Amino acid sequence: MSTPPDTGRRPIGSVITILLIAVVTVVAMVVLPLLSRSGGGEQPGTVRGTAEPVQLGLSTDGVDTAAAASEALGWRVIQADDAPNRVVSPSSLSISLAMAAEGARGVSQASVDEALGLSGTGRSEAYSALRQALEPYDSLPGQVDVNEPPAEPVVHQVSRVVAIEQRVEQPFLDTTARYFDAAALEVSRDSAQSALDAWAGQHTAGLIEKSGIEVTPNTQVVTQDALLFAAAWRQPFANDKAVIDFAGPDGTTQVDAVGGVLSVRYAEGERWQAVRLPYDDNLAADIILPTAGVDPVSLTAEQLRAAGEALSSAEPTQVSIVMPRLDLTAKTDLTEALPDVDLSDLSGIIPGGASEQWVQQVRLQVSAKGTVGAALTEGAVAGSTPLEPRTLVVDRPYVMRVLDVRTSWPLFLAASAAPGADAE
Repeated sequence: MSTPPDTGRRPIGSVITILLIAVVTVVAMVVLPLLSRSGGGEQPGTVRGTAEPVQLGLSTDGVDTAAAASEALGWRVIQADDAPNRVVSPSSLSISLAMAAEGARGVSQASVDEALGLSGTGRSEAYSALRQALEPYDSLPGQVDVNEPPAEPVVHQVSRVVAIEQRVEQPFLDTTARYFDAAALEVSRDSAQSALDAWAGQHTAGLIEKSGIEVTPNTQVVTQDALLFAAAWRQPFANDKAVIDFAGPDGTTQVDAVGGVLSVRYAEGERWQAVRLPYDDNLAADIILPTAGVDPVSLTAEQLRAAGEALSSAEPTQVSIVMPRLDLTAKTDLTEALPDVDLSDLSGIIPGGASEQWVQQVRLQVSAKGTVGAALTEGAVAGSTPLEPRTLVVDRPYVMRVLDVRTSWPLFLAASAAPGADAE
């Protein structure tokens, strides 16, 4: 029997098998890298810039300037409000603005650079370095409780870009991925609001329930930056059932407080007293009590910085402290609070892009055992040593700052004149 000539044809079953293997291989090559780099529990549909995140340290040029500019921006937001209790996250605010800077052009670029105190690659690297310094604390618990804070501090900060049926400029995706490790998610307009809300709740452990952005027919891109903080005091307050007569703007009222004698850094200035309450070697809260009759909001950014520098150089001493328990919430329209920050030209994000909304939500809680806080900053882009203990009784309006003491980068700033009242 003669052998049939080889015509080059294969049985149809073999052809289908080869095609299926080829398709699966291509899908694996394309999809798996995207999913492995998406981060933050993103769903399929996540894409990213092609740049790998840079690795920077606290010796990066401009870190001190960036930390000071962040605090100045946050304090301007505090001073722009007229509520009795005010709270802001300078770190989340500055990262939101630093991300916008990567897509700002013209007058907007100059305005953002002025607000952030730096420009170009130096700006990007400095703010990236501040953020990276906190990465060893990163974890994402499902929930946090100020009365049972974690034994190890949690500082979770994450950013992303959400494109709503819109192509985002690739250089913007690349730079935000490189410096802020930001993923980018493509969503339909119908699912955009639920996607923003779900991410907000997840990355703030439910302290902030939903996005502050209202998706409109013109909303094409949203940037989100979430911050979650939870830490126990290194020295908890012994008395968690104290009551204090607090002299607020509407008179003296009794508020729940905590108290104890602690070994902490203490400093005094012409218009203030201050203590630094540590969570660990790197994280602390400064309590800054103005002199009687001085409105906390009248303190200048320079005076806040001076208090921080004095505390950094002070030696621990025994201080008897009584201060209010705290539970502050705020939602701030940053466009109104910072009117001189021009975000009218964000054409580096999308053609003809301009800021449509810029909002921050914050919650900050303080108990005898520790501190819990969360912040969500979002931007929507549309087209077109004594022997005796000292005493600090926080019985009048005061300032609280939660910070990374290595850099003085403030994670939260608060000015409280009515700690027993719920903030609007």
